[in-house]
Amino acid sequence: MNDNLEKIFNFLRQIEKLKSTLRYNKTTAGRNESTADHSWRLALMVPIIAKELSIDIDIEKSMKIALVHDLAEAITGDIDAIKISTGEFLREEKKKQELSAMGKIRNMLPEKIGEDIYDLWQEYEEVSTNEGKFVRGLDKAETLTQLIEAGYTTYDKPDFIADYAEDAIKNFPEIKTILLVIREGLKIEFRKGGFNWEC
Repeated sequence: MNDNLEKIFNFLRQIEKLKSTLRYNKTTAGRNESTADHSWRLALMVPIIAKELSIDIDIEKSMKIALVHDLAEAITGDIDAIKISTGEFLREEKKKQELSAMGKIRNMLPEKIGEDIYDLWQEYEEVSTNEGKFVRGLDKAETLTQLIEAGYTTYDKPDFIADYAEDAIKNFPEIKTILLVIREGLKIEFRKGGFNWEC
């Protein structure tokens, strides 16, 4: 038996949980979005946006970062950003849990594959490379896009939504034009819901 393949398939069985790890956002069908749903569209956004905006980026590496950026949630579940912002869940505790989860995931895999995945995840977490910064910005843009699609009736914290992506996109200004497009969609939903736009 091929031990490495057995490890890889054990890993794939573990991350299958991302298909049922539910996020704050709703889909247009009305069900909660899963982490796998989010990561898939984020990975698809990478080459499309990079090409459209002529961004000089390693697209393959960026797609890999997009695919692994939330792998820890296969163990920790989704820790909602709103809970972090309100202090209901400490940012430091989230980091600690995700670091531990990624250590477990790394150790499940053949050494080189595990290290590669862990390093890609760290690039996203630490926004230490252009690829990490690019994907972090797109990650927030994808989340806001889903909020537009879900519609204003799902917004229980509209004040949090308005400037949610600001810092991440400032960190990679080449994609600032995306935020302008997204904000127009959000403003429409805010008006429908009677919310004030203060961003």
